[in-house]
Amino acid sequence: MHRSHRRIAPAIRALCIASTLPALSGYASAETAADDGGVVLGPLTVTATKTDLDISVLPDSASVLEQSDIRTRQPQDLGDLLRDLPNVDIGGGPRGIGQTVTIRGLSDERILFLLDGARQNFARAHSARVFVEPDLLRRVEVLRGPASVLWGSGALGGVVALETVDAADLLKPDQDVGARVKAGYQDVNGQWMGGAAVYGRAGGQFDYLLDLAYRDGGDIRLGDGSDLDNSAYQRLSGLAKGSWSPDGINRFSASYMGLDEDGEVPSNPQTAGSDDSLVDRTTRQDNLTLRYRYDDPDNALLNPSVVLYRNKTDIEEDLVSRPRSDSTELITTGFDLRNTMRFGTGSSVAQVLTYGVEYYKDEVTARRDGAPRESFPDGSQQIFSAYLQDEITLGRRLTLVPGIRWDNYRGEAERLDADDNEDSAWSIKLGASYKVTDWMALLASYNEAFRAPSISELFVSGVHFSCGRGCQNLFVPNPDLKPEKAHNKEIGISLFKDDLLTPGDAGRFRASFFRNDVSDFIDRSVLFTFRPVPGNPGPGGVSTSDNVSDARLEGFEIEALYDAPRWFAGLAYARTRGEDEDTGDPLSSVQPDAWIAQAGLRFPAQGIRLGWRGRFVDAQDRVPPGGEESDSYDVQDIWLSWDPVGSPLAGLGVDVGVDNLFDADYTPYLSALQAPGRNIKVAVSYRF
Repeated sequence: MHRSHRRIAPAIRALCIASTLPALSGYASAETAADDGGVVLGPLTVTATKTDLDISVLPDSASVLEQSDIRTRQPQDLGDLLRDLPNVDIGGGPRGIGQTVTIRGLSDERILFLLDGARQNFARAHSARVFVEPDLLRRVEVLRGPASVLWGSGALGGVVALETVDAADLLKPDQDVGARVKAGYQDVNGQWMGGAAVYGRAGGQFDYLLDLAYRDGGDIRLGDGSDLDNSAYQRLSGLAKGSWSPDGINRFSASYMGLDEDGEVPSNPQTAGSDDSLVDRTTRQDNLTLRYRYDDPDNALLNPSVVLYRNKTDIEEDLVSRPRSDSTELITTGFDLRNTMRFGTGSSVAQVLTYGVEYYKDEVTARRDGAPRESFPDGSQQIFSAYLQDEITLGRRLTLVPGIRWDNYRGEAERLDADDNEDSAWSIKLGASYKVTDWMALLASYNEAFRAPSISELFVSGVHFSCGRGCQNLFVPNPDLKPEKAHNKEIGISLFKDDLLTPGDAGRFRASFFRNDVSDFIDRSVLFTFRPVPGNPGPGGVSTSDNVSDARLEGFEIEALYDAPRWFAGLAYARTRGEDEDTGDPLSSVQPDAWIAQAGLRFPAQGIRLGWRGRFVDAQDRVPPGGEESDSYDVQDIWLSWDPVGSPLAGLGVDVGVDNLFDADYTPYLSALQAPGRNIKVAVSYRF
């Protein structure tokens, strides 16, 4: 742990213990029936599509988590938020820094992560893709399936869009200045959490927010009662935001989000590790975003917006057993400039046309003891794109959403004598929704996506592993890699009815069936031999990345929700099947089938909400030769939130929850580590 963290940890821990104020596990203002209980379907909009669309008639499959969902889950990391969504799975074990997200059988670099609209492109083997403090989030959107038309390279499996909290989310009605303090405790790893925020607005033109959060957790207790050694961490996070609108039409904003996490972990945090593999790891992420938006309700043809961003991820690792220091740094700089035009508003034929250009550049630097690290080569990749999407409404029933995008990308190594990798790609989409009645819609879509090969896949070199005296397996660069490509077909039906049984209630049902054909999968192949081969004149063989196979992924998701003023219940089922079309073997990345259920009660007069969540996962025996099967398991959680109404305690928020209520002992599929055991959580907050 850094010395600075050693100094501040006792002070913040003391604040957590002494304060009875505490943790706002959400930033909800006025409560509504649709705000509680983990609503997955409902009359929401999806901004991951770059325009607001009603999720009930969205041709693509999506889930939205609002502030109340984040609050009731009291998450320590992003995986805690996403694991209960259909066809979304979390792998890599309990350590947050090693967790990976899988959507419909595709994971790692095949999923695009966004933070306030800015790409998060960090990717390194055995590491998480994005590092974020969940308590600073206000909304999470997950788009399942390819989405390159709007987002370009990397969105083969889907998009995870994260939005940070704004001052407006915390200010009470008629309040211009406010503050919040919070504290919490989770017993599965003895974690203390504390934080504070100040926020406000001035003259209706300027608003600001400063939010800090700190976590200090010990080793994680597993389901069998043992502790996962070397899983403790300390995390300090901060968010600063400000926006200015001089005339209500032009709006300028800036935000900075920083994270600093320390811990002594195995060099591969997805494994139990050994004394020889332990590293003192510091992960730092800095995200700077600037925005401009022009929104004139009297001008339907000019609604431009621009996002400028610079993200930096820096990981420092010092080997504990002997002197060795590694550093890995990725800087992403980019912009997204677009305009939205609206035609025929209020007529039988209406259009919302969105078009724009995007550019970003990734720059990678890696060192070992100050020298270049060949196994993670220095290099850069830049992509320029132009895109167009048109939402066409014909009458009251039919909506068409065609789109097209062109990307040009170039990857180059700084110190390697290898050709640059340069190519271009076209992506298209066509979505359609037809409202058979006012409460039922038929949905269909076709989406293409691609992923440009990464710098490490193109230019990795050096020693992969040693096999004895004079025997080494060597990495061989492959600058001729082709992009991975996906073609997704999807059909579905959506039912949505307000006042279904009683006034004020709502019923939602959606079923989606998909087939995603992915070609030119990039994989790292290892040839081990004692004979000389091209790329290695000695014994040991070579390892290289290549376009090795084509795959087919198909499956479905069924989601149902009933939401009434005093209670709610929901059920979802997700299933994916994947096959290597070259060999006929199952794909190892496809997760087992799962049921997801939820139910809860509301007591508005007392300001109390309570609920239950259950995840029931089948065994996985559809694995390729040599693959590891997994057993079935179920995990059940309960939670309670209390917001005193109309009393001197107004402004207080109390949340209590128990994850893995029955202390189930299980190991998720494709995880080398057991899952955490029972976790009793409490969080308290107070808003001034």
